[in-house]
Amino acid sequence: MAPLIESDYVLLKIDTERHLHGEEVAKRLRGSDAGGIPWTLVTDADGKALVSSDGPDGNIGCPMTPAERAWFVEMLRRTRTRLTDDELGRLEAALAAFAKADGR
Repeated sequence: MAPLIESDYVLLKIDTERHLHGEEVAKRLRGSDAGGIPWTLVTDADGKALVSSDGPDGNIGCPMTPAERAWFVEMLRRTRTRLTDDELGRLEAALAAFAKADGR
């Protein structure tokens, strides 16, 4: 799954416990420190927020339920430049298989 996502996005992880000033950076990006982790934000090249994992029912975290997976795919659909509809379908199927293997 990562190679497909990385074909269109630069992934940056901020660890609020291990990175120096990680909490401050995360709070600046999110606007608060509430809502759980993981939390995902897609920005443009200038760092302007485009869409976050705060979906209609709150933070989707690791997208396991059908609604969470749908929001994750919507995040990608709104911001993609290279990912095709077929690739989005493959990503969604991989997430569904992961959730099923986890018993959800």
